[in-house]
Amino acid sequence: MQYLKDNVRQKIYKAAVEEFKTRGYQDASIRDIAKNAGISLGNIYRYYDNKEALYIAIIQPLIDSVKEFAQEKYFIAGDDLHSVSEKLSDFMVEHDDEIVILRRGNTAYYRQFSKYLEDVTAQKIASIMRDENEAIKNPDLTNIISRSFLHCLFDIIGSTTDKEKRREFVEEVITFYFGHIDTRSKK
Repeated sequence: MQYLKDNVRQKIYKAAVEEFKTRGYQDASIRDIAKNAGISLGNIYRYYDNKEALYIAIIQPLIDSVKEFAQEKYFIAGDDLHSVSEKLSDFMVEHDDEIVILRRGNTAYYRQFSKYLEDVTAQKIASIMRDENEAIKNPDLTNIISRSFLHCLFDIIGSTTDKEKRREFVEEVITFYFGHIDTRSKK
């Protein structure tokens, strides 16, 4: 029986990250991943059943981390905007490649991921606005704000890899959307 080697798995994983990041899921090639990993095409299939399995191996830890992050650290009650932006920025830096891969993949996984983030963010916005304003006229307002806010965050990922600049940009976006929301949402 042949045993799978961690160093080969790591080579495949690193080559796949670069391939998916550069070409997206649809245009990624298992053949190119094998070539860039320095292994035979057949050897990849000892580790991953197909391209989708390899893609999922890369993005699933991100999806799990996002859910954990959203439940434990995202818009914690009492956190100031600066603290939230630091946490969010650090998370984005830590998972930069995976976020790019997930976005470029334009797969059902990305749509589920986006919907989850939108819903979590909209729920938090709704709770803030509910505390400050009893009558929001547009029932879709929190989802609209959430989508727009998340789009800005994803744009920041694409605009800079400099950690400090990213933190500044995230803080600026958070302040724009949520700074003084208590006074802006009142009638």
